[in-house]
Amino acid sequence: MKNENTIIPIIGQEPELKAATGKRYVRSLEYEVIANLAMKQFVQEKEINFEGLLSIPLTERIPGLINDYGLKRAHRLIKLVLQEFCYSIPLPKSAKLSDTKIAACACDLILAAYEDQLSLEDLIVFFERAKEGAWGKFRGTLTHFSIMQKLEQYRTERSVTYRKLKDEQEAQLKKMSVIPRIGETKSIGEILQQAEVIPMTQRKSG
Repeated sequence: MKNENTIIPIIGQEPELKAATGKRYVRSLEYEVIANLAMKQFVQEKEINFEGLLSIPLTERIPGLINDYGLKRAHRLIKLVLQEFCYSIPLPKSAKLSDTKIAACACDLILAAYEDQLSLEDLIVFFERAKEGAWGKFRGTLTHFSIMQKLEQYRTERSVTYRKLKDEQEAQLKKMSVIPRIGETKSIGEILQQAEVIPMTQRKSG
């Protein structure tokens, strides 16, 4: 016996066919928690706290994570962050990176992390601010090149802060080395070496 549709439409009406709606993107809870923490800690009124990001210990940055957990796991983690970013950009799927291109872009992000000692927090802050158009909107398509181009702008701003902090630190160290230490003990030999020695033949009698 065949199964047939036994629903009889009302006279003068045809059953309404609704087009299937596209799947709505929902951020993963894990990423949302991490992203919210990073933004609260390192972004104040849309200004990135590069000084705070630069204070993250080297062992806790991406190269350090690779040493501890391996390249494969680190690549998977960065790919996940990149996927979250790509899915959230309001463009058609055909205008975004494919899974293969996401994997390739994640490799370039790792190379950039080694060059500038970037942390995972750096990438999250960068992507969250990029979504807000901090370095210009993504118009028409989201490409590997456009992501790396905007990351270069982020790295330049971060580098300016790094050089400023480095110069301040060097100036402080230089200042500390010039100022004599109060109460510093010296040996008699050191005192005699610094004293002016007048030969006996040059001395005049009073």
